[in-house]
Amino acid sequence: MTPDLTALRLSTRRALAAAGLRVADSLRASCDSEPDAAARAHWLAAIDFAHRFAHSLGPHQTLPPAHPLSLLAQVDQPTTATLLTELLLIACLPLAHEGFAALCRPLHPLGGAAPTAQLALQALEHSAPQGSDPMALRDAVEALLLHAPLASLGLVRLAGGGPWQGRELLPGPGVWEALMGHPPKLARASRVAGYTQVPGLQEWLDSGAVQQAVRALARGLPCQILLLGGDATMRATRVRALLGAAGVSAMGLALEGSDATDAAATRGLALLLGDALWLEARHDEPAPEALSPWPLPGPPGSVLASARSERQLPDLGLPQLRLDLQPLPATARRSLWQQLLPQLGEQAGLLAARYPVEPDEARDVVRDLGLRQSLAEAPLPLDEIGACIRARTPFSARPGVQRVAPQAGWDQLLLPDAQRAQLHSAVRRVLQQITVLDDWGFAQGRSERRGVRTLFCGTPGTGKTLAAEVMARALGVEMLVIDLASLVSKWIGETEKNLAAVFDLAERSRALLLFDEADALFAKRTETADAHDRYANLETAYLLQRLERYQGIAVLTTNLRSNLDSAFSRRFEYIVEFPEPDAAARLALWRLHLPSRAPLAADVDLAELADWYAISGAQIKNAALAAAFLAAAAGRTIHQRHFLAAIEREYDKAGRAHPGVPAHHPWPADDAATPTLHRP
Repeated sequence: MTPDLTALRLSTRRALAAAGLRVADSLRASCDSEPDAAARAHWLAAIDFAHRFAHSLGPHQTLPPAHPLSLLAQVDQPTTATLLTELLLIACLPLAHEGFAALCRPLHPLGGAAPTAQLALQALEHSAPQGSDPMALRDAVEALLLHAPLASLGLVRLAGGGPWQGRELLPGPGVWEALMGHPPKLARASRVAGYTQVPGLQEWLDSGAVQQAVRALARGLPCQILLLGGDATMRATRVRALLGAAGVSAMGLALEGSDATDAAATRGLALLLGDALWLEARHDEPAPEALSPWPLPGPPGSVLASARSERQLPDLGLPQLRLDLQPLPATARRSLWQQLLPQLGEQAGLLAARYPVEPDEARDVVRDLGLRQSLAEAPLPLDEIGACIRARTPFSARPGVQRVAPQAGWDQLLLPDAQRAQLHSAVRRVLQQITVLDDWGFAQGRSERRGVRTLFCGTPGTGKTLAAEVMARALGVEMLVIDLASLVSKWIGETEKNLAAVFDLAERSRALLLFDEADALFAKRTETADAHDRYANLETAYLLQRLERYQGIAVLTTNLRSNLDSAFSRRFEYIVEFPEPDAAARLALWRLHLPSRAPLAADVDLAELADWYAISGAQIKNAALAAAFLAAAAGRTIHQRHFLAAIEREYDKAGRAHPGVPAHHPWPADDAATPTLHRP
């Protein structure tokens, strides 16, 4: 429990004043023998200041139990703890008031304002009980400052060169702030408070393993509590939830760029504040090699350690409690949104199904939403909440991964009714997962029943990628297009590593995963004739595992369904065949891809184009755009001949034989080359 800030500062100043008086009294004997009258007057003025400062604060009282100096008194044997406390107070004297600098100058080799170890020794010897051994005291001070385990905690340090007695005695980084009730700030460490209430995490906090960790933290038991998995945001949220449940704070240290010395100094501040220690590996990339052990000095206590994998954490030589972190279950996410945005009502379940956010992320989104709503001066729709979530979603660009913000809607997707129904069903399956799997109990503890895996089969240009984009927009998520060819590596184990990074990215970004041209990795598995064949099959098996665990929509496209291994086919909830468009569909596609403002000449006959040329939807889109540019270059409206020239290019690009043009159609030579073939 943190004492009242005003009371804490008063207690600290009184303790400092008492230490200043002990230093002043130790100097009085030296002052009496000082031959220089001016120096003697200076000393006497400093001693007088110490008394006046102490008198202004009132009599020194027993420190509150929660005061940092009271907590410091418990870190070791009473004699050692008392000695450490006295050294710390003397080191802080110049920070308490500039008047104390005059007390420190007499024994400073260069007349500096900081106390020296010699000044502290003189004060300690003067105030020691009668009959105490001065040499034993000096040995104890030397050991405490240079050799004892508590020395490496960095609460008090020596600065400068020469014999240790003549060096400056300084408080460690953050110590003065801690004594005065300010949050201590170090280069890589800071104080972290727990969350008193964390919407969505109560079920996790009530679980058996987590309750053990809470009890260990609350009692300050010597142990290392490992929080492994998830991303940095998830781990930080869970750590602060643990701290809040245990009623303690922590000194947190980022492990990147830190070493055992930094950990010991952070541990020292944690002891001073009565906090736990939190070692945090923020980066998700695994360490190239395991860290060497970091034995922490001083009395053991509770240490939280969070990382993606255990390999990123040092061994502290303490008993361990392990918590493997998983994303919030769908029901907890629904509860989270219901608490943060009660006006959502039943839509909270839809939001939970779309976006697997953590409590900290959800709070940030609610703040963003409040700002947008105040600016719009009207309630925001569910899609706007999704936009806030996506804006807060971190994205790390990776080779072979293209991030797409979906724009296409259902009206742009021209497919037979049966195929459209399958796509609508896949979207609804994602949105209704909480109802079916959780509320109705169909999950039965099996994670592979979550998410939707869909296979799109069809020749290039039939709308497979467009269909995935439409589904992503319907769900309010982004789309990640994966180029599998760039992920497959000849080096053993690299393909799995690349795939893991892609799935991790998709889980963080809540995106629809589109594996375009999936034949590169999902083709029929080979006979295991050699080691490379065996590893290729291992890559396939790994991909199957990650697909089953992915809780969003994963779409795989292939040109030939027969190319895929049957083991994959059994794992898809939906297999959608994309047929070549017939004449009626082609006519609809031509109309779709020609904007209403396009300047069409009177001779344009889209029905003729649709009937004459059996090309795909993608080719129709390309031809429509190319025809427009041909017309613009000629400074004219778009004529039928421009479409015919553009269509010929599409046949050339596809390596297909061009069927010619209608014989009745005129073809002026000044706009484009005239095809010579005519279909009878």
